[in-house]
Amino acid sequence: MVVALDVNGRDISIGSYVRYINTGTTGIVKNILEKEGEIWVLLDNDLMYKPEKLEIIEYKKKEDRVVKEKIEDIIEKEEIKDIESNIDACGAG
Repeated sequence: MVVALDVNGRDISIGSYVRYINTGTTGIVKNILEKEGEIWVLLDNDLMYKPEKLEIIEYKKKEDRVVKEKIEDIIEKEEIKDIESNIDACGAG
């Protein structure tokens, strides 16, 4: 059995939910392979990654992430509106 460790030294196993630290791509581990003396992790997007570039994360449904991002966008826009409406303009003259 091939042992793969993530960026934090945690064991990666088939079924783990991981994030590629360089791009933020997330996926579920389908397989762990050893090719030419190097360990590779195959995700459900059919791409292979070096395990030390992956981080095990908590699984969240895509819908949950999208809703959270929309809520954060709305809050940010409201904060900008509040800032803009609280500006006191004084004339120089």
